[in-house]
Amino acid sequence: MFEDFISNVSLLIASIYIMGQIFKDIPLEHSSSISTKLYWGGSYGVLGIILMVFSIQINSDVIADLRHLAIIIPAAFGGFIPAFITGLVIALGRLVMLGISETSLIAASGALIIGIACGLFSRFRFNTTLKAFFMNFIGLIITSIVFFMIIKDPVVLKDVLIIHYPMSLLGGLLAYHFSVFIANSNESRRQLQSSLIKLKETEERFRLLAEYSSDMITMHGEMGEYKYISPAVKEILHYEYPDLLGKQISDFIHPDDLKGTEAIFGIALSEGFADYTYRYRAKNGEYVWMESTLKSVPYHEENGKRIIIVSRNITERKMTEEKLQKANQLLNRLSYMDGLTGAQNRRYFDETLKKEWEKCSSTKSPLTLLMFDIDYFKNFNDTYGHLAGDHCLKQIADAIKNLNLSGNTFIFCRYGGEEFAIILPSTDSKEGTNFANNVQETIRSLKIPHIGSEISNNVTISIGLATMVPDTKIDSKKLIHLADMALYSSKEHGRNQITVSS
Repeated sequence: MFEDFISNVSLLIASIYIMGQIFKDIPLEHSSSISTKLYWGGSYGVLGIILMVFSIQINSDVIADLRHLAIIIPAAFGGFIPAFITGLVIALGRLVMLGISETSLIAASGALIIGIACGLFSRFRFNTTLKAFFMNFIGLIITSIVFFMIIKDPVVLKDVLIIHYPMSLLGGLLAYHFSVFIANSNESRRQLQSSLIKLKETEERFRLLAEYSSDMITMHGEMGEYKYISPAVKEILHYEYPDLLGKQISDFIHPDDLKGTEAIFGIALSEGFADYTYRYRAKNGEYVWMESTLKSVPYHEENGKRIIIVSRNITERKMTEEKLQKANQLLNRLSYMDGLTGAQNRRYFDETLKKEWEKCSSTKSPLTLLMFDIDYFKNFNDTYGHLAGDHCLKQIADAIKNLNLSGNTFIFCRYGGEEFAIILPSTDSKEGTNFANNVQETIRSLKIPHIGSEISNNVTISIGLATMVPDTKIDSKKLIHLADMALYSSKEHGRNQITVSS
């Protein structure tokens, strides 16, 4: 019986080695895919069946072997799924090999329970070797229960358990550590193979880079003279190799960029690395934008350094960037402009008032806000139509934008609907009132007909004005509130007038 157990252990270890070689590129881990776990679980299940084939025949119905170790190994490495699949395959194999009987059902159930128990135990987070040791004990306990149920002869049961326990513990220890050795060996082989592939790919990339790079690669002495020029120079700058060899790089740089280029070259020599964007004269005499990365490397033959420069033509990108910058500036202006009147919009008003408030707060200067509304503008729209109303708003906005009042800097915004606002930085109440009178007179002079007005035959405006010396402890909204209240007062007292907030 002892020799048979030894054969079982040897068969187990040999099979683990063979499986490790066959499946060396498909490692079993807790993080492996479901398909990989199913694959390994089935394979270990077949191993368990093989162990049963070479088992110890106790009697006509009872066999003893180390099949539970075939469940513990995948449980330790892969977790629940491969452990369960292994136990299931062994259980089915037991029923197929010896037929369906009470003994077979008990033995098959034991294998399946071992798979489930070890699979669940594998989820605990502690040392894998310790987990494998405890799972071996779990397998032994369940196997012992099975033996108690199917071996009726106490003497035979005792002999089986006396041999089974030490052989299982020793076999489990050998099988687990041998599996770890095989897994680590395969992982080292995979890493070495991957490193060799990466090294080969790196060498190939460098070879292709040197021969076929679309960037221009040049090497320079410490004085800037060309020592090497890659073939890309012909495509980028239209020069042939002899045209540049031995010449100074400074001979081809745009005068406006020459000083910066020399400084960058010096930085690359002293610090080892630099990059720069500049204009370079091509063979046709035109300047193209170049983007270069400079790297200094030791040059032992002359006990000095060489500068390697990788350059590319970015003229098109520069032109695109300039166009994009102009487009962004236009979009930025448009984002602050009212589309109908051409005046600044509410967003611009809010941001500018905040800035002017902070500026006047630091200089202790007064800030005046003028808000005005077109009188009976709803009646205007109802009488003349909305297109005429839009035209009226444009006329008023154009007239105010064209105001040329010496000594007054103002920011004109459409506040909303027919309401407008004018910010007057560093302007006191008296100056603001004079400005308001000019605005009102300007609108009157337009003589825009308004038969729907209840106070005049022409368009008029009501103005509210407020002045404050800003303080950082006070919100600029206070000034808006005062000007708005003054405007409300102008409307309440007959319109077509100016109210100065007290």
